[in-house]
Amino acid sequence: MNKIALKTGVIAVALTLGSSQVVLAQDDSAKPIEKVVITGSNIKRIDAETATPVSILRREDINRLGVNSVREVIDTLTSSTGSLSDIGGSNSFAGGASSASLRNLGKQSTLILLNSRRVAPYALADYNEVFTNLDALPLDAIERIEVLRNGGSAIYGSDAVAGVINIITRDDFQGVQARGSYEQSVANEQFKTKTASLTAGWGDYSKDGYNILANVEVFHRDNVIWRDVLDDINPAYGQKFSAVAPKSGLMFGNRGAPSTYSYPGNLIGQGPVAGCATLSAAGLCVFDRFAHFEAVPKADRANLLLSGKLNVGNGIESYSELLYSKTKTTYTGAPGNYGSANTDAIWGDPRTGLGKTFGYRFLSPDSPLNTTGAPLELRYRYADAPDQSPNDSDQYRLLTGLRGTLAGNYDWDTAVGVMGSKTKSRHNGSISDSGFKALVGDYTKTLAGDPNCEANFPGYCQYTAADPNFFNHGYKLGQTNSPDVLRQLFPEQGYDGKITQYFIDGKISGELGRIGDRAIGIAVGGEVRHEKFNITPTENLRDGDIVGYGDASANASRTSEAVFAEVNLPVTQKLELIGAARVDKFPGFDAHVSPKVAARFEATPSLLLRATFEGGFRAPNLTESATSTKFAFVTAQDPKRCNQANALADDLRKAANALPGSDPNQALLLARADTVAQNECSAGTASIVSNNPNLKPEVTHSATAGFVLEPVKGTSLSLDYWHIERKDEIGLKSVDDLLAAEADQAPGVINRAPLTQDKTFTAAERAKYGVSDGPLVSTTGKFENVSRTKTSGVDVSGSSRFDTPYGRLDLGVDATYLLSLKNFSSTLNNYGDNLAGRYGYSKLVANLNAALRTGQFTNSLRLVYNSKTSLNTDFFDNNYTQEGCNKLGWSSDECRIKAYGRLDYNVSYSGIKDLTLSLNLRNVTNRRPPVDLREFNFDGSGVIPQNYADVQGRMVRVTAEYKFR
Repeated sequence: MNKIALKTGVIAVALTLGSSQVVLAQDDSAKPIEKVVITGSNIKRIDAETATPVSILRREDINRLGVNSVREVIDTLTSSTGSLSDIGGSNSFAGGASSASLRNLGKQSTLILLNSRRVAPYALADYNEVFTNLDALPLDAIERIEVLRNGGSAIYGSDAVAGVINIITRDDFQGVQARGSYEQSVANEQFKTKTASLTAGWGDYSKDGYNILANVEVFHRDNVIWRDVLDDINPAYGQKFSAVAPKSGLMFGNRGAPSTYSYPGNLIGQGPVAGCATLSAAGLCVFDRFAHFEAVPKADRANLLLSGKLNVGNGIESYSELLYSKTKTTYTGAPGNYGSANTDAIWGDPRTGLGKTFGYRFLSPDSPLNTTGAPLELRYRYADAPDQSPNDSDQYRLLTGLRGTLAGNYDWDTAVGVMGSKTKSRHNGSISDSGFKALVGDYTKTLAGDPNCEANFPGYCQYTAADPNFFNHGYKLGQTNSPDVLRQLFPEQGYDGKITQYFIDGKISGELGRIGDRAIGIAVGGEVRHEKFNITPTENLRDGDIVGYGDASANASRTSEAVFAEVNLPVTQKLELIGAARVDKFPGFDAHVSPKVAARFEATPSLLLRATFEGGFRAPNLTESATSTKFAFVTAQDPKRCNQANALADDLRKAANALPGSDPNQALLLARADTVAQNECSAGTASIVSNNPNLKPEVTHSATAGFVLEPVKGTSLSLDYWHIERKDEIGLKSVDDLLAAEADQAPGVINRAPLTQDKTFTAAERAKYGVSDGPLVSTTGKFENVSRTKTSGVDVSGSSRFDTPYGRLDLGVDATYLLSLKNFSSTLNNYGDNLAGRYGYSKLVANLNAALRTGQFTNSLRLVYNSKTSLNTDFFDNNYTQEGCNKLGWSSDECRIKAYGRLDYNVSYSGIKDLTLSLNLRNVTNRRPPVDLREFNFDGSGVIPQNYADVQGRMVRVTAEYKFR
């Protein structure tokens, strides 16, 4: 029987989360084997393979990927799932930032660490989601990235639900290194990205007792407009969507149908407004909207990292670190349009909590612009509105600390620091409600009830402006309007966000005793953190003055405390048991305990078995629990009107195609077809949401079980099954879920306008297509612990290294197979369908890598694979089932996203002294991504392409790195 000997005098420094910056144990057996800390534990160990599955991307691996940012690195992980990107963030509450999401659990469930400590969240919440901006982290300073592929709340606390991404920067670097890269598309040179960095290090810590690291990195990405690349889109889209059909672009290009919502405009039935320079064959004024649709926004970033450490003697090391970043993403927006037949815009007034409606009006028969004597439809484009929307953000983290060894056996680490971010997000080009009434006219006053109008034009009067000078006041159609007028009608609006966190943390770890000749490891510690979060909308948003725009604000602070303990118990020579627990206390909630148990069993020298079970949590953030009301828009498909709208749109297109191109009604019918489908199948619906002070934390239970096998030296294979269940999820009942069970909702949850205010269908069309419900207006609710999610899958990793006649060959594979993903539905009072293999959730994601080192050359190939998916999502999604696709005229082959594989190639040469040159080809075979008709139809409203990779094609990236001696 093993004798257990315990050591005394283990006194915890009650502060945690500060694991030392570490390096991996060296492969060279001539060097001493060093104990290291691996993400997911605070106990140093020799073995690289722990009970917890951890993936490691080293610097050389990252260089071979040919990436330009940390976000792009994270996207290469097979466990990484879709999340916010600054490229697609123009319509989010947190534009200009990028986030990470693991296991399809969202950006609030993946914890991002820099050198094992948290970094400040982005200063704007994406509605209610608070996250770390990956664009604010340096790429070239990275030594490696460790990815904990299961929950980590027992070690790191709140948010570490789906996993932890720990970015480790260079340590003890000496010399000066300059690096620059340039990336461009072969097919369309508009896609360009440039990066440059300078890294310098002074002092050999082992000899001089100090080391200082400085890294500066800059990033620039050009913007891309769809008009410049549209003709290269997959022809399959042009076969399904008339807006991008061949020859649809008229005088502007081969593809991209111009809009009759134009500048200086059209008076339907009367003719174009005087001064139009682009007339269609039908004599209507047209506008090239694709010249203003943006595929990729412009971005500029600068990151600074300063770190240093000093041996102060007696085994104590002092260290400090400063991270500062400045990012700017500038979005170019298409000018808005005005159409008398447009669906009314719905939004809200945060001051009153009531909804507001902006009505589009016909011109009065008495208007000087109207010569028809009847209500006249206007189609206009605000081409003179400002179109640049900048998002500027600053982020920082400053910390200093001490670490050392106590009594020769216990490593301790404590630090104090401050971190924060500040963001100014501005949007230009949207209409001011008050400015419109002052400069264009009061749309609330109509000819409804006017005896003359009702007698001659029944059905039009309630939509016709009473003011004869509507659009003939301060703002003039198609004329030069003064800067003052434009500022009043299109004022700048947006948000200022600021978040500040102060923390003190520390831990102590070491050997508590022994079982036989194996050490019992222990770590204890704690943390105190104070955070302040302020999101302030501009005054015009607070007043509900910007038509169609929501509002989100927060002004709150809190202090949280945590303590933790972890023990590694070597039960036998082959079996280790690990236990950990962390207690977090947030104000307003009971203390939460996150436990973890794990086991590691060396069945044979070449086979390791491992398993974990952990409880995790996410505390409600300050935007969810602080007093607030949020007005936002969600895109929804109305199940009571969408299919009917698509049927009407199809009939309108058939009628249009039967007319000669010179007939002005052809363009009008096609334009109405687009409007009808958009109004009912992808229109914005107002969502009015309040906070809930009675929220509970989200809690999770996760488990893993797997093995690591090394059949021969230099070759290893690991397989890990994972399962995560999350309950008490904070959120809202989805609009789709609500609409799927509309009859079961309480009054006021789903709000519809009466049929008398239906602008999509005429009375005759309602009878023909079976429309009996009015248009969707809004939904109301509050944040709730509303749902649950459970997901499971298998991770497989393998690597092999061996010598060939041509050099050393490294082979690697990483794959994630999604077995199940289910979201709970309050409507069903049960889980919905298994989403594995459904839209957005490939069952299999895999990377295969091969690298051959021959002399001064390293050639590498990487194959990226995503399995096929259907187009429909959960049980409520009837629009993209096979039946729904049939109604849209899509075949069974088109009612899915095909499997996709992309081949990348990288070659580097280091034969010139101190210089390394690299060439990376992404998408060597120039293969298009698979056609996604749902994305084009729903997100793009059947008009705007959504996937810039479709026209990006093969990308070439060249990199030069020079080391100064």
